[in-house]
Amino acid sequence: MFDPNIAYDSLISGEEVEFQHKFVSDEDLKNYYNLFFLILSYFDQIFLLEVGFTIVKEILVNAVKANAKRIHFRNLNLDINNTLDYEKGMESFADEVTFKWNEQEEILNNSEFYINSLFQFKEGMFVFSVENNATVQVTEQERILTRIEAAKGYNDLSDAFEDMSDSTESAGLGLILTQILLKNSGIGRDRFMMEFLPNSTKVTLEIPLNVIPIVQPISKFNAKVLDEIQKLPTLPKTLNKLLGLCNDPDSSISNLSLEIEKDPALTADLLKLSNSAYYSGRSKVKTIQDALKLVGLKNLKNLLYVSGVTKILNSRYEKASEIWEHSAKCSFFARNLTQELSLTKLSDISATAGLLHDIGKLVLLSLDRNITDRVEFIKDKEKNNSVLIEEFTLGIGHPEIGSKLLEKWQFPEELICVVRYHHKPFLAPKEYRQITSIIYLANMMIDIKDGKTSFAIIHHPILEEFNIASEEVFMNLLNKLENNFILASEQ
Repeated sequence: MFDPNIAYDSLISGEEVEFQHKFVSDEDLKNYYNLFFLILSYFDQIFLLEVGFTIVKEILVNAVKANAKRIHFRNLNLDINNTLDYEKGMESFADEVTFKWNEQEEILNNSEFYINSLFQFKEGMFVFSVENNATVQVTEQERILTRIEAAKGYNDLSDAFEDMSDSTESAGLGLILTQILLKNSGIGRDRFMMEFLPNSTKVTLEIPLNVIPIVQPISKFNAKVLDEIQKLPTLPKTLNKLLGLCNDPDSSISNLSLEIEKDPALTADLLKLSNSAYYSGRSKVKTIQDALKLVGLKNLKNLLYVSGVTKILNSRYEKASEIWEHSAKCSFFARNLTQELSLTKLSDISATAGLLHDIGKLVLLSLDRNITDRVEFIKDKEKNNSVLIEEFTLGIGHPEIGSKLLEKWQFPEELICVVRYHHKPFLAPKEYRQITSIIYLANMMIDIKDGKTSFAIIHHPILEEFNIASEEVFMNLLNKLENNFILASEQ
């Protein structure tokens, strides 16, 4: 384990920094992520953070996994350099090692195998290398080089999916993903090198300190998504009229009530909101006028935004319930987080942003399910960054799709920015960064609870900003919100 701040200070002063691991834990990955954040921020290359960390994680995990493979073969009394033995050993490798990865820590810690990782600045490059004390068998070398060569012909992951059968889609996909990320991020494939040495294997990644972001080419999926957005209708006229009344200083509660009562669904939603656990008092609210007095114009506007979105999207896309369920939970977590963090002034907008943050995923339902199912597979496998996988498969991620939808419907800039940056709050405009960070944190909490990601990759500066000092503090807060959500759901 290492301190990323100390490592960063040493690197900036011109020193090399080296670490040795026998196993790479979630805590280690968190420290690597934070070190990359510090370095890329210093050189104004923060847009490379997710790409860089995904590649680094792949290098680290593969190096440790290569060592675990040697132990697995030895335990089976098989010669990894013998072709027949290699094929026999690989038949059980996934079940006995990959799918039981947490059990490998003790085994590797008691072995002679290790990896060394080295950081340095060299000739205008940030250089990261990993070397493990295991040689790569000739057949393995051939497979690795074949995958790298095949990846040169892929523009995105969807191209790779077309060449891979269901039974092999996870095998070597990380290496292919790495090559695509290198090409499409602007780093360049030539900045990734593998050396098969007599007694070790070394992988090196060089990141130029002046990478220029590449404008992603329009893919067939990207074009279809943009066309789908264009086809979606504008907000209903009744909602636009109500929003206009909300913004008119001369309008009255009486005028608003009359307009709302013309829409039975909206009337029901407003009464439901005013009688919810958050607003409810001793007596039940029965009239629209009383509901408006209770929730206020600001929350009425938020309700109108959500109502308009759900009417349009639910009428067009099937199988949207899972997305809305997650969004409702995120809304609850976000509102409760503002109270726990003494940011109650952001409670209402957080609840609305939580409901809207994933609306871009609904548009993805219009795409080829074979491709979107593969995207989900990789997201679960990597437990890293779902947006990155979407962007490098489909050419566009759900946050960008969602923000384009809100722009089409002329939503407030604050909500547009939250939706666009809820996976990358460090890129959000300064004035919207706090609210974006709340939605990011609420979303990450739910994904951690659902086993879709890990604490290790939470953006560390956000934890510091909200005074969440440790994983224990984080998990206590998460469990408290989860219990509150369960209780609220039972009412």
